[in-house]
Amino acid sequence: MSYEVIQTTVFSLEEGGGNPCPVVLDADELTTEEMQRMTKKFAHETAFVLKPTRSDCDVKFRFFVPLHEMEMCIHATIGSTTVLVKRGLIKHSPITLETLLGPVNVEWEVKGSDIAVTVEQFTPKFMEENPSVQEVCKALRIEKEEIGDFPVQSVSASRYKLIVPLKSVETLNRLAPDYEALWKLCDEYNTTGFYPFAIDQKSEQSVQARQFPKRAGYNEDPATGVAACALGAYLTKHNVLSPLTDGWNSYIIIQGIAMGRPSIIVSETMSKENKVIRTRIKGSALEL
Repeated sequence: MSYEVIQTTVFSLEEGGGNPCPVVLDADELTTEEMQRMTKKFAHETAFVLKPTRSDCDVKFRFFVPLHEMEMCIHATIGSTTVLVKRGLIKHSPITLETLLGPVNVEWEVKGSDIAVTVEQFTPKFMEENPSVQEVCKALRIEKEEIGDFPVQSVSASRYKLIVPLKSVETLNRLAPDYEALWKLCDEYNTTGFYPFAIDQKSEQSVQARQFPKRAGYNEDPATGVAACALGAYLTKHNVLSPLTDGWNSYIIIQGIAMGRPSIIVSETMSKENKVIRTRIKGSALEL
């Protein structure tokens, strides 16, 4: 087959940081089973680039983790877009991306040696039925007193993530979850992972977070755009960092510290009349 594999890392804060992402070009002849086997071998979330099947889209991406296919993966979108732009396979911005969730708008801009990519997501949804604080504490192996003052709530801007506020970055970075209990709660409450966070007292409009995905083939993710997008919507809705104002709100999400892979994600939400109406993620990728 004529496919090509390019290794990238996305959302890197410093050398050695970011989330690895293999990008597979010209993947049209690969079967779903072959894509899944390749992803399991890579042991990282992987993007497969195909010709679009929709007339209103420029390109099609499929996303896999080692154990299953995903409807959306923002860091893989940024990695794949970067590869396509660098090879001259995409020459205009924005592009419309075909995904299992439908069309997604992606903008890009060359800034020196970097390519800045912005991935639009969807109007956020906030789950009404969520795990209790006691259930969450048991899964994360922490005390109730370590939970922050905001609600535990599952939020989706494309896929649901359980947002868990913690009182300190110290608590966040020493988490050692009971993963079977965590995954069981994800099943019970129809969410795809835990995303605990704590306010970064050293930086305005900044938080630190960790992502524990449900049965992905690994227990933690160093940088997660889907979860960061949901967190941005949560931070806006609950006025966690600043009063809600009409227009774009921008948040810096630091992830991967506990894994030794420091990552930075910019999560933005647009508010109008006290409602979040648009969400997006900004970031960049490096080819390895």
